[in-house]
Amino acid sequence: MNILPQYSLLEFNTLAVTAVAEYFAQVSSDQDIVECLEFSKKNKLAVKVLGGGSNVVMSKFIPGLVVQFCAQDCNVIKETEQSVVVRVEAGFNWHDFVLYCLSQNWYGIENLAYIPGHVGAAPVQNIGAYGVEVKDCIQAVNGVYLESGQDFTLLAHECDFAYRESCFKQALDGKVLITSVEFLLSKTPDVQVSYAPLNQMSAEKGLPTPGELAQWVVDVRQAKLPDPKVLPNAGSFFKNPVVSIVEFNKLIERFPSMPNYPQKNGVKLPAGWLIDQLGYKGKAFGPVSVHKLQALVLINQGGAGKDVISAANQICKAVQERYGLVLEQEPRIFN
Repeated sequence: MNILPQYSLLEFNTLAVTAVAEYFAQVSSDQDIVECLEFSKKNKLAVKVLGGGSNVVMSKFIPGLVVQFCAQDCNVIKETEQSVVVRVEAGFNWHDFVLYCLSQNWYGIENLAYIPGHVGAAPVQNIGAYGVEVKDCIQAVNGVYLESGQDFTLLAHECDFAYRESCFKQALDGKVLITSVEFLLSKTPDVQVSYAPLNQMSAEKGLPTPGELAQWVVDVRQAKLPDPKVLPNAGSFFKNPVVSIVEFNKLIERFPSMPNYPQKNGVKLPAGWLIDQLGYKGKAFGPVSVHKLQALVLINQGGAGKDVISAANQICKAVQERYGLVLEQEPRIFN
């Protein structure tokens, strides 16, 4: 392992923002982590953990030591006739993990196919798609406290999971390095096709196998989300707002065609629709623009992190003025 000074992070963020880390290290073992923590303390540097870089907006200069955990082992730690528990190291590519599970006839995360990033970032964001959230399959999260170097294990109920939220974005933000995640997966298929467009596809083609469902998800995501290697982006940039029943009733009177999805704690509204109704598809904010086909996606063409945030803020302001709703961005600020 090498700790590298003044290291470019351009290839480590899908928005293709030019960024430089004061120090950078890729780690894959307990000893690597120990060395990084010792180096950071000796040099009085903050330690900042970077995953796959698909859900961050980077500043031009990142002070401190940026650490990326790269180990990718996947091991069965418990198995019955009905289920399996696997421990997956944080550096494993998420979509590759989904495909691996399908190859082993382990089910539960096929709706989350083709989400970019690493396994270690999945619990941080509580990634979700098409009616499934990763928290539904997580049994435990393992890692290291950056201050003390002590290992930890948090069971799923201790992670404070919520819609695109977890304790790793709140109380433990910037305080831990996730090294592995344990998943409880079923050996019995139970495909989830209640969300559009999977429900329409199922009505037309019949109930899919888990593998077919994963491919449907890939096809849908590829159709509506641009490849970041071609058009730099961070996927869906804004969370779908959840409003109270009272607030929803007021909104639906003003906007009768507004799509909506009832939740336990209110009604979820599609942020992409809100932005689209403003006529913002394809709209440019300097070097950053709204994708012409998907209003939730911001495309960066040579802009800095501050340009991305400026564009996002202008969109949020317009949505608030039109609907009285506050949008939250999904990508995290990395500075």
